[in-house]
This record gives sequence, C-alpha cells and structure tokens, in this order.
Amino acid sequence: MRRIWTRYAFGVAALALALASGSAAAWQCDFLTGGGFIVRDTGAKGNFGVGGGCKDGSPTWGHLEYIDHGIGLNVHWTSITAYTEIDSSTDANGRPTGARFICGTARTNLVGDVDWVVAARDTGEPGVDDQFMIRLTQFGVIVYTTEFDLDHTLGGSGAGGGNIQLHKPNPSTTGFFGGSCPALFVEG
Repeated sequence: MRRIWTRYAFGVAALALALASGSAAAWQCDFLTGGGFIVRDTGAKGNFGVGGGCKDGSPTWGHLEYIDHGIGLNVHWTSITAYTEIDSSTDANGRPTGARFICGTARTNLVGDVDWVVAARDTGEPGVDDQFMIRLTQFGVIVYTTEFDLDHTLGGSGAGGGNIQLHKPNPSTTGFFGGSCPALFVEG
C-alpha cells in the first residue's frame, strides 16, 4: 500500500497528485523561493534555502540546501524533478499565497544520495505562519523527515524564522506544474 504525507492539507494534495498519475495541472506555472529555519521537536534548528518552479516549459527549476544542526545532516540538491501545486489563493492585496511540492535528488553527508520532497507554504505577509517540511527517501524508504514534528512554522507560535514567497507567473516561468516525485510516495 502506498503511504502519503498526512500532515495538514498536504496529505489531501498528495492524494490528488497520486490520482492524477503525474499529469500536468491546467494552471500556468509560478515559482516559489524561501529561506529560514524550523525548530525540530528535538530542539535542534533545521536551516533551509529552497526554490522551485517552471523555466523554459519544464517544472524542473529550483534548488535546496538543508542542514539539521542536531544530527549534523547536510542536504545539497543535485536535481529538481517536479514542482506541483498543493493549493493556491490570494491575500487581500491580490498577492498569491498557497503551498507547493518541490521534488528532486540530493547528496547528503550522512546517508548518501536520496530522493527528496519539500512542502512549502506561503501564508502571506508577514511570513510568521509560513511552513516548511522535508522528507528524504532511499529506495522507497524514509530515511529522514520533519513531517511528524509538532510545528513547521517559521515564526508566530513556532520558534522558527524566515519567509516563504510564492511569486506570480511571468514570461520566464512558462510551462505547467508536474514532474516525477518518488519521495512523495513510499511503501509503508
């Protein structure tokens, strides 16, 4: 049986993605950037820099850097394989808000090469309620995740900090949401 993320609304989006069997969404692609830190349930900080979106007709533009200071894990992206919409809205000023999955491959200093998926949410300004989660897998098995931590926010009630920014589509972000995301679906 396939297992998907079940935290917050991210699980619903994963199920929709599974049912779509990788087909592209009907909306024009946008892009997301962000950086900051979360505080893990262990008390350790997890610093991140992330970006994803469509360029030149492909949903495979982006980057990821992530460091868990508690265990010394360092994750450096080697490819982007998918950029998909979880949900979208606009704030009172017409600025886009919502969440996206960014997927790819990476090398790490502790567990070797991995597939990864990040769920990042822009809740508007200021970014204190923005959210960041990461999952790393090898051969369909989760080797690291923050998805079961109690708090994923970058401020507000959480102790994290930073900002996730969802940007409107523009002429440089041609293409549609989609791609391959093996880390999103694991056996379990």
